[in-house]
Amino acid sequence: MCGAAVQSMNHVRAMTTTRFDETTSTEVIERVTETRITGLVTHALIASSIFLLPLLSNIPIPVVSGVFLFLGRKLMSGNTFFQRIRDQIRERRSLPKEHPIYTLGRKKMGYYTGLQVLCLGGLWEFKRNTSTAIFFPSVIGLLMFIRAAVLPKFFSKEDFECLDDVYV
Repeated sequence: MCGAAVQSMNHVRAMTTTRFDETTSTEVIERVTETRITGLVTHALIASSIFLLPLLSNIPIPVVSGVFLFLGRKLMSGNTFFQRIRDQIRERRSLPKEHPIYTLGRKKMGYYTGLQVLCLGGLWEFKRNTSTAIFFPSVIGLLMFIRAAVLPKFFSKEDFECLDDVYV
């Protein structure tokens, strides 16, 4: 279930037609082509991989772990959450001029990132505990509530525009 969400988002991104708006210097979505065939074929291929299990059992576990490590590292490269963690210890002059540190300051950016780290840690601990792991999707919903109802009491709309990912 978790892996399908990532595939679905990448599929929607791949089916999106965009153009560059020179007045705002941003990428604008023109349209998204809807097709159900690719989703059906993708999930049918995933389901058919059950027939490959005897062959897959010959692959050493370190190789499989390495593939997942590579994929995880690749996904982190474009994530502003990890970039902000890294940027907390970088010198200010080595950051680009449009960086949130120049707009908000290191302290406010640190508070926001620290809250995200706490939420991630709580989510990780919640998932790790076998007696509470069944409620994991509900905790994701709680995180959305925290973002929508609690954080706006501490951060303004302009702060969120500086700190959030581009695709939000």
